[in-house]
Amino acid sequence: MINELFLTTKLTPQEQAVASYIQNNPHCILKYNAKELAQKSYVSSPTIIRLVKKLGFKGYLDFQNTYIQEYMMYEDNKFERLNKDSHINDIIQILPKIYKHVFLETQHMIRKESFVRTINYMLQAKQIDFYANDNNFSQIQSACLKLNTLGIRAQAFNTINQGYVDSFQPQDVLSFVVSHSGKNQTMVDVAYYLRKKRVRVIAITGKIDPTLELICNESLYIDSSSHHAPSNIMLYGLSIHYVIDILVTALAIRKVK
Repeated sequence: MINELFLTTKLTPQEQAVASYIQNNPHCILKYNAKELAQKSYVSSPTIIRLVKKLGFKGYLDFQNTYIQEYMMYEDNKFERLNKDSHINDIIQILPKIYKHVFLETQHMIRKESFVRTINYMLQAKQIDFYANDNNFSQIQSACLKLNTLGIRAQAFNTINQGYVDSFQPQDVLSFVVSHSGKNQTMVDVAYYLRKKRVRVIAITGKIDPTLELICNESLYIDSSSHHAPSNIMLYGLSIHYVIDILVTALAIRKVK
């Protein structure tokens, strides 16, 4: 995920120098603090702090902990890749390990307090709306089916219906907007219109681009990296499924109580 953030975030020349140093010396974050990294990459310590905050981390320690987790998982799985030369036995053996990797990455990005607030919002809402398009739409259809089974009204949309949004009271509806990249323009427009109408909006999004999460009231993060699988296997759907099932399971337990 961090390497993808380096590629997709607009960096200053000084910040790019730090990113290049890290990519060329992947062990460095395991042993250097912010001051030492600044010295090694010939920039100032404030540049390091600005860089990690621009990437979406609270500070250098948050960045370092996330980097170490990713690095260790990469080392554990670096010989387990799927590519054009993989045979059926490779796929059978390796795919479950990649799935596990996706779930662990998602788990590492979970902020418990965000889930607690979101679950409370869901309990208070009279209606829950999900917005997604393309490959994510089937995920939100599944979410609606599960919530409807629990007696919670939920429906799925692939774009904004302004007449519908204008017809309800904002406090009655909780909306989820899903984009693995965080920059899907249709979903960004949906979130913007909903917020303009004072509807509470939860983003289910990756950390690659902050555009969507900056509009929304709350963000639940998914893993949108590739995990050594062929690019046409979009594993972020597993991550979305995991996040939604946390919410659904928590609500089901609440209803049993």
